[in-house]
Amino acid sequence: MGRRRKKYKKIIRRLPKIPDIFQCPHCSNRTLTIRFDKTSDINVKKAVITCGSCGLYSTMEVPSLYEEVDVYARFIDYFINGNIVVEFKKTESS
Repeated sequence: MGRRRKKYKKIIRRLPKIPDIFQCPHCSNRTLTIRFDKTSDINVKKAVITCGSCGLYSTMEVPSLYEEVDVYARFIDYFINGNIVVEFKKTESS
């Protein structure tokens, strides 16, 4: 007579989540959001980049395959090199 077979607990590995809110290169707060607007061209979409604390605002056209992380990486590269036009729009809080 043998022992009963031991039941092994299945280890669940959680995948790291891609962030939705990023760090602003101007004010260093984690309030930079990126949203996409559709354009008439299928292969291109418009990314709108805004910071909730300092009011940083910029737009750029990116390929339709890009996700928010890809746009953020490209935005940081352009911002550091000074190749992108950035506006500062303060939002009015009620």
